[in-house]
Amino acid sequence: MNTDNPRGRSREQLSPARVALADPFADPEAVRTALGDALHGAGVRLEQVDAIPHGPGIVGLLVGPEVPMTAEDLALLPDLRVIAVTSTGYDHVPVEAARAAGVWVTSSAGYCTQEVAEHTLALGVGLLRGTVDLDRDVRSGIWDVERVRPRRIAGTRWGLVGFGRIARAVAEHAAALSMPVSAWDPMVAPEHFEKAGVRRVENLIDLLAGTDLVSLHIPLTSETADLIGAAELAAMPTGSFLVNVSRGEILDHAALAAALDSGQLKGVALDTLPVEPPAADDPALSLTSTVLNPHAAWYSDEARQRAYAWAGAAVGAVLSGGRPDGVVVVEPPRSRQP
Repeated sequence: MNTDNPRGRSREQLSPARVALADPFADPEAVRTALGDALHGAGVRLEQVDAIPHGPGIVGLLVGPEVPMTAEDLALLPDLRVIAVTSTGYDHVPVEAARAAGVWVTSSAGYCTQEVAEHTLALGVGLLRGTVDLDRDVRSGIWDVERVRPRRIAGTRWGLVGFGRIARAVAEHAAALSMPVSAWDPMVAPEHFEKAGVRRVENLIDLLAGTDLVSLHIPLTSETADLIGAAELAAMPTGSFLVNVSRGEILDHAALAAALDSGQLKGVALDTLPVEPPAADDPALSLTSTVLNPHAAWYSDEARQRAYAWAGAAVGAVLSGGRPDGVVVVEPPRSRQP
């Protein structure tokens, strides 16, 4: 038995080693190119799969948010050395179980920063100017600009919940349109707000109360689930707007429906929903004054290629004995040879 492998499998049992690509949007050629020598020189085979695979021989896994992975899945992958997430968020993989098992986890964070920032701006500006509502009116025979009452962009106060790389890009775009920007993020040091020319707000309720349009840019964790609920929506000025491009579960949709029905919120744009795609009877589909997108903020041809190239490079680095970029979970200091 080869004791170099901490999970107790011989080299013969590991051959041929496989890397599984579990992502319906995947660009296999981008992954294949990024794997490089790890794929060709080491005799590793790349295979695209529809669900999380199980069994020996799988040393690398690339997984997208549409294919959730559980701790039970991980336990059935005895030779797995790296999970490379092909998205920014990694709430769909068992991070703590991977840490305990000594499996690297990497994120492709940054691959779509500009795309999500631009999409956020488009949704926010569209809400303020009423472009979607006006289009719906004209198509239904209504020719009345005062029913929607588009508002001026310049001077509108934009609030950012979260101040990571995407929110900072949104702040830059919003400032270019003469919109004063504030942000709340207790995890970010004050100097980052100052450098970006963004007003830092220490309390979430204060941020919400002092802005006309709020966009959400935080990861989904146990602490952020339903972060924006009835009390938070009630703190926003009457007739304000909300954009969610992070995760659907961050926003309490029952409270959102009530805020829209009461007129507390004038409009909402949702690129993410708690269940994707929504069922035909999903309450989100019947929300008033709402623009819905199919989790599209990340997309461009360039971003799609970049996500899989980065994830493939992370797998290749681990299989070649190196340290990958975008590390979420650091492998414990022990040998894990292919």
